[in-house]
Amino acid sequence: MNPKRTYKIGTEVKKWVTGNIVMLLFITICAIGIYFAAQPSSYIASEIAIRLFRNLILILSLIIPVWAGMGLNFSIVLGAMAAQAGLIVIMNFDMKGIAGLVIAFAISVPLAAGLGILTGKLFNKTKGQEMITGMILGYFAKGVYELIFMYLCGPVIPMDNPQIMLESGVGINGIITMDASLNGAVDKIWKLPLDKLLWIIFGVLTAFLVLRLVYGGVKRKQADKKCLLLLGIDLLLFIIFVYAIKSLLSFQILCMMTQVPMVTCFLVMIICGFIVFLGRTKLGSDIKAVGQSIPIAQAAGIAVNKIRIIAVVISTVIAALGQIIYLQNLGTFTTYSAHEQIGTFSIAALLVGGASIKKAGIGHAILGGVLFHLMFIVAPIAGKNIFNDAQIGEYFRVFASYAVIALALVLHAWRIHVEEKRKTGALVQIGKEAEVK
Repeated sequence: MNPKRTYKIGTEVKKWVTGNIVMLLFITICAIGIYFAAQPSSYIASEIAIRLFRNLILILSLIIPVWAGMGLNFSIVLGAMAAQAGLIVIMNFDMKGIAGLVIAFAISVPLAAGLGILTGKLFNKTKGQEMITGMILGYFAKGVYELIFMYLCGPVIPMDNPQIMLESGVGINGIITMDASLNGAVDKIWKLPLDKLLWIIFGVLTAFLVLRLVYGGVKRKQADKKCLLLLGIDLLLFIIFVYAIKSLLSFQILCMMTQVPMVTCFLVMIICGFIVFLGRTKLGSDIKAVGQSIPIAQAAGIAVNKIRIIAVVISTVIAALGQIIYLQNLGTFTTYSAHEQIGTFSIAALLVGGASIKKAGIGHAILGGVLFHLMFIVAPIAGKNIFNDAQIGEYFRVFASYAVIALALVLHAWRIHVEEKRKTGALVQIGKEAEVK
């Protein structure tokens, strides 16, 4: 084998491992947790399906600011606060069901957009420090939020529903329980067992690949090799699925116990489709150009500050929708703390999926959501089985959330240092060559 080719392959593998070290560490942690937790696969799959769709929109809301070069948007908590304000309004007027949730989202959109505009303007004043600015802004907004709902509701803002008020008549209850019409309203509309969903996915995917293959053959007069390969993989997975569903009792139990909330799934798909569509528009190209280099974007005539504000507004509005989906799934929320950890946990999940401060996509969000929730499911049980104390698992998963963010920031700083060192070395080499000439 060519030594140069071997060295190149080794360098690429090393670069990939270094770039995905957070994801690889989490996969290892999850594998160890699954082994020691010794839980049925049907239980794990069911829990992941519930938790993934509950949180995925919040994770997806982080992608656009990363494109714009603003890093990980800790200020999505403002969108979550806007969503909670919308829910409090509809419960105050005793609005029910899906209609109530739609109105709550409609109320939250202008609030989230307004907060997004203010946040974007602040980020424009603190270029390069958006993450710490977003974190501190979240703490500031929490104080304003508590002032409104803890002290102004009742004496200043009239409230008609005593069930969500404190007994003193001043302030909202610390814990609000949604009624039966709001609790899981979106999730309960339509659920499918996992096996039926997989039948639909295989059918749609196969039809799409066949049509694309035929269209490509007619247009280019030759088969699309990539599409042909994907079709082959699809058919192989389909054969494995058919064998498993007919022959493996454990897989049959897993499919029956795993119920997928289809409406929530469709909402996730709409957000994913919007992100893909945005990435192909001029606005999306401008957002990515700003993220790559602000000076070059300005030289190209792009209104950098405006684009950055738009990116933050989109992120905040998507986060508001995500928080409504999250809270209706839980059926209850702590008025003054439900929004506090969504920024940290969503960011940790995105990083676990292989994203970085400079690069993030839908695949990172989905994979990170699966791995992060898998760790959340198995950690307490594994902690109990290993140390005879489930609380250790609870401590570990909170520790892991912050550790992932810290590791990602350290790796980002290290990559910048290496890149600057490489550039400096190249400039020195050019200078020496110029002196020799």
